[in-house]
Amino acid sequence: MPKKRTPRQRRAAQQRARLQRRELARQEEFREEHTRMVLERQGDPRFVQRTRGADGTATLTWDAESELGREIREALQAQREAFRAKFGRDPGPDDSVFFDPDADEPTPMGKRHWDEGMTAMIAAAEAAGLDPAYIHAWREVGYIVTSENEHLFSAAEVQAYLDAVARHQDDDEDIDFAGSVEFSAEGLRELVDETIAIPSEEPAWRIVEALDYADDPQAAGFAADTVAAVLMAWLTGAKEQASADIAGPAIQWIRQHLDDEPADHAFQLAGLLGSPLAPDLTVEQALKRLGDAFLPALVWLTAGLVATEADGDVQWLRQFDPAIDPEEN
Repeated sequence: MPKKRTPRQRRAAQQRARLQRRELARQEEFREEHTRMVLERQGDPRFVQRTRGADGTATLTWDAESELGREIREALQAQREAFRAKFGRDPGPDDSVFFDPDADEPTPMGKRHWDEGMTAMIAAAEAAGLDPAYIHAWREVGYIVTSENEHLFSAAEVQAYLDAVARHQDDDEDIDFAGSVEFSAEGLRELVDETIAIPSEEPAWRIVEALDYADDPQAAGFAADTVAAVLMAWLTGAKEQASADIAGPAIQWIRQHLDDEPADHAFQLAGLLGSPLAPDLTVEQALKRLGDAFLPALVWLTAGLVATEADGDVQWLRQFDPAIDPEEN
């Protein structure tokens, strides 16, 4: 007989199921939008058009006077001049646009030169302060998708390219957990705002996910401490200013708009808002009791507070921002 799942396992399974449903909905919406764009651009001279011949070959046409058309014309002219300089004649209809610069006769560019060209473009992009992830993705999938040509690819091809870009951006970006408290507070305000706007418990779990995937445990620990410090400063600051019960309405909002479980977790920390009914816990005791839900519970409690005390305006929290210098930790 299979073992009964723990509450944490059930919560994780429910979270995965919700995320899967949202991802399926997002994919369906993306496909619908892409199909609509393809239909809208058919025959529009402002965009590249592709026609297929009876023999299966494809022909691309574009407006020579458009910005894209000028860029293509200049690139082709540069290749024509390079071909003429190398071989002493203009390229013929059977000659490749991109040729092997080391060959004595016109020969299509091989993989080595193509890779060298890609490497040079990546270096040039980095030197110019541009994101090289788009070129890395081009090298990986074999094509590049832009706003001008995305209608020539299927939705699956566009998604594959965008996924490759995202992977390379993730590879190139190290999470800077040692950012300023100001940045952390701003990011947390956006997270609280998203929690209220959807409304959903899911945004708060992204904090836990980011910390779990951190390469530097020490930096992740510092980040967790900073996030907790900012959230608790907001909550205790609001409590000191309050002249009436603010914990009860906040918990009620969470229960009504998120779910019973987030409300129960947030209630464990409601003493920060002065609730006489909440358990009197130290931070260590709260961490032990809530586990991974500790930081999300702080976010949910803050969201309930902002929703009920500030009509959802997260900028209201600025008055309680902590004055902490992360360099002192």
